[in-house]
Amino acid sequence: MRLLGKILLVLLVLAAVGIGGFAWWAYTPDLPRADVEARFARSIDDYVEVMGVRFHVRREGASDAPVLVLIHGNASMLQSWDGWATDLVQDHHVIRYDLAGHGLTGPDPSGVYSPERDAEQLKALLDALGVTRATLIGNSLGGQIAWHFAAAHPEQVEKLVLIAPGGFPRPGFGYDRKPELPSQMKMLPYTLKRETVEAVIGPLYGDRGRLTAVMLDNYHQSWLAPGVRKAQVQRLSNYILHEPEEQLRSIQAPTLLVWGEKDWLVPFASDPPKFLAALPQARLVSFPGLGHMPQEEDPVTTLVPVRAFLAE
Repeated sequence: MRLLGKILLVLLVLAAVGIGGFAWWAYTPDLPRADVEARFARSIDDYVEVMGVRFHVRREGASDAPVLVLIHGNASMLQSWDGWATDLVQDHHVIRYDLAGHGLTGPDPSGVYSPERDAEQLKALLDALGVTRATLIGNSLGGQIAWHFAAAHPEQVEKLVLIAPGGFPRPGFGYDRKPELPSQMKMLPYTLKRETVEAVIGPLYGDRGRLTAVMLDNYHQSWLAPGVRKAQVQRLSNYILHEPEEQLRSIQAPTLLVWGEKDWLVPFASDPPKFLAALPQARLVSFPGLGHMPQEEDPVTTLVPVRAFLAE
């Protein structure tokens, strides 16, 4: 199952059959934007408009410190980095943002979503912020965006930290074709219970007991932000993989691959060797017991090798 598809397909199935015996039709409207902003926004200055999209951006740490850009995965939000950002802001200027179609950024008016477009939006965002060079850290889709950016704009990339990045297809799926979405996927924008979110996100952790109530609420309310669920369906329907090896081979930035060994979404058993073979300056660190989002699940342990890599 493709990287972006698996979460949303599971989400749809769970919503359709219901949780705890409820009927599949459980209407859940979007939250008012003011309610979502009250939870997630810090300042009216935390928005930057580029390429027709008003991005929700959080900037922390000294402005003259080395720049780190943290890019979350699909169906996530900038709060995915809370555990790392608290530490990294001590000696870095940390920029994190909600991708188009996510959180307070909300939908791209064009309705077009792809890792390539995300990378160009990141380029426009960094240019607007006056950032000429940075280290990119991305998880899942965010990792895919990071390596796309590094291939297209090598002069702006100091280093890469790719956490279970996307780029290679799952068995049975190929390149250069859109996924076939079930017609029921159209129901996703209309139904989403907190229990459904827990049933989707929990298995992405190696130990689902580490999914805190605060993080679960963050996911639920972020997904209920205006237009986000519709945007997720649009993103999935437009997600096309292209053979990545040529682009990956062109990347000269030192790269640290980070993986949870219990990651089934971007499998630890199959995908790290492909990236190691294609990236000229890559090495791998892995964590037994952790899943697809190790920076969320165990931020203290996972940050140790990342900090060592950044200090080199």
